[in-house]
Amino acid sequence: MEAEISNLKDYYSNKIVTAIIGLEADINAVDDIGKEIATISNVEEVFVVTGDYDLIIKVRFPDFSSLEKFIVKDLNNIDGIKKSKTMMVLSIIKDIYMR
Repeated sequence: MEAEISNLKDYYSNKIVTAIIGLEADINAVDDIGKEIATISNVEEVFVVTGDYDLIIKVRFPDFSSLEKFIVKDLNNIDGIKKSKTMMVLSIIKDIYMR
């Protein structure tokens, strides 16, 4: 059994980081928030969804620090986002855009 990852920053320091982020948003601003997020270069996909979240976004960054900056600075500066949940991708089994 592999050792537990105790520090994500160390683990992902030299690795490309992919994450899926669920966003709860002001219901009247979902489309505007989605369009604003879609302009950010490291955002690969933006979906308006039903369920626990209003938007799901897929992002890919060259390292963990870039993802951290995106979450702390970029997402926090967008009006109408109430809550977010970031899910780090551990491995990719299928991604039609990766060649």
